[in-house]
Parts: sequence; structure tokens; C-alpha cells
Amino acid sequence: MRRDTLLPEEQLAAVVTALYADADAAGWDTLSLADRTRTYSAWVEDPRVGGILTRYMTPEAARAWIKDGPLKEYGRARRGAGRYARFGHDAGTTPADVVRFVFGEKAAVVDGSYGDKPFHCRATDDGGTISYLAWGEARNMRNLLWAALRAAVEEALAAHVIVMEAPGQATPGDEVKAHQALTERCGLQVHHMRETLGRAKSEVIA
Repeated sequence: MRRDTLLPEEQLAAVVTALYADADAAGWDTLSLADRTRTYSAWVEDPRVGGILTRYMTPEAARAWIKDGPLKEYGRARRGAGRYARFGHDAGTTPADVVRFVFGEKAAVVDGSYGDKPFHCRATDDGGTISYLAWGEARNMRNLLWAALRAAVEEALAAHVIVMEAPGQATPGDEVKAHQALTERCGLQVHHMRETLGRAKSEVIA
């Protein structure tokens, strides 16, 4: 049984909303492993999070639930995907935004081609050529490369990897060079795009 089912919906919503608000404020994608570890511990002690969770599970189980549940899904949820999508962000970067960033304003997403493991789609440029795009955080580079390489080989498509940068967080130059070297070796193209997340859904007034 998933631990989500142990919590009443109102309690689940309160906990995940608090976690995602804190993760947004902390710049979760930029935190070191040590900082994340400290944050997990702080959440277990936080009345808004652990104070609720430990009514239904042990502190150790609560920590595991936070790490392997909402925080594992955080990147997908903030882009409107996955089982916690309803706690993510309203608006923000869309597949169409990614396609236009790579190919220009006349490019378009191919209908029915969008998916989210990893985020990907096929796109037509202004000349009608179809390409494959996969995007996500730099820490997911291995999966992005594999998805793009498979599309390039199996479908004979030009394939692009788009590294999404958190607002205000440019990719370091040495990391950019490493991404370029990897994608060039695979016969792919890489782009670095600053992401727009929009407002957290909990902040949107109905």
C-alpha cells in the first residue's frame, strides 16, 4: 500500500504544498547532497510536515516518504506531470516554449508526441523537418542522452537535448563544455534553456 493512501487528502495536500513551497524557496535543484540531507531532517521535525506525517507513520518512514515520494517527483510535478502534478506550478515553461527556443517561433510540437519520462516531444521546424527533443535538469543528463540517442538511431531523427536551468541559475561553463562533448560524441545537439516555473498552484487564487 502506498503511504499516500494512509493520509486523508486534506493532510496530504497540506504536507506536499509545504514541501514544494520550501523546495521552491531553497532552489532544490541547486542544493548539495549534504544540504538536501539536512533539509529532509528538518522537514521531519517541522510541524507542517513531520508533525502531520508522524501521526500515520514512524519518523524514519516519514523521511523515506518525503524523499521517495513528493521530492522524487518534484521536478515532474512542477512541470505539471506525475502523481503530484496538482501541487506543482500553474503555467511556466511548456513543450511549445522548448520547441520555439530550439527552432524558432514557427516551430510546433507534433500532436500526440509529448511525454514525461523524460520530458520529450517531436517537433516540426519552419521547413517541416521533424526532430526529437528531450529536456530536463542536468542531473538527469544520462536519461536525456539515452532517450535522444534512441530516437536518433531508431527513428533516424535529428535529436536534441535541452538542459533546463533553474531561474537565476546559469549552468557553469565547464559543465556546459562537458554537455557539449557528450552530445557531440553521440551525434546529438545540446541547448541550455532558462526555465520559467510560474506560480505554485497553492498561490493561484481561484
